Amino acid sequence: FLIMSIKSEIRISRCLAKAGLASRREAEKLILDGRVTLNGKTVVEPWRNCTKKDLLKLDGIIVSQSISTSLHALHKPRGYLSTSKDALGRKTIFDLIDGRLQHLMIIGRLDYNSEGLMILTNNGELKRYLELPKNKFERVYKVKIRGHLTNSNLTEIERGLSLEGLNYKPIVARVLESKKSYSWIEMVLTEGKNREIRKILASFNLTVVRLIRNTFGPFKLDNLQTGESKKLKLEDFSFLKNFWTEID
Repeated sequence: FLIMSIKSEIRISRCLAKAGLASRREAEKLILDGRVTLNGKTVVEPWRNCTKKDLLKLDGIIVSQSISTSLHALHKPRGYLSTSKDALGRKTIFDLIDGRLQHLMIIGRLDYNSEGLMILTNNGELKRYLELPKNKFERVYKVKIRGHLTNSNLTEIERGLSLEGLNYKPIVARVLESKKSYSWIEMVLTEGKNREIRKILASFNLTVVRLIRNTFGPFKLDNLQTGESKKLKLEDFSFLKNFWTEID
């Protein structure tokens, strides 16, 4: 049983997310798919609420509301997908971690060929909070490119630009190292649109050779080795304490 304390009334989808069973959006889909019952009756309205006196079940199993929040950092290598399974049988980040962590959700995915810091959690609400662009959590990337950024390229990146109908917010960018045929640059984003850095640099005819995420919000890659993961201490991130749920 998953045990969680609910304060008065809470939306069922939020309750499932706090229990680490799904993100808020996924939880709404579970409800719409008729997999959730409240006091023995199937719930089909995603906006329904429950209290701690109610009996909530997912697929017939009691969700007696949440396990403690857990957080893990992973140093993702290139050549792994940020997903739990792949129809083509390609390697995923879950091939790198302990089988007991297979139910964790990914905060801020990385492309197949990107590498660096990934954070995994069982707390759907925390995932949503850290990923929402309005909360402005910085993601810091170190990027190796073939060629060089011009000053006008840097200006455009820092102003924000539109590509193929998508608006990209301003990105802080600086050149770290410039060699004859390649450069290393640092880019600081506060949102993470799909393949954002690669698309922006491609618009300047620059090819990304390596893309490494070093920081996501309060979390840092530090000296975590490629392919390694570690459990993070919740007390090190006390400003997120509203999301910690203790076992009753």
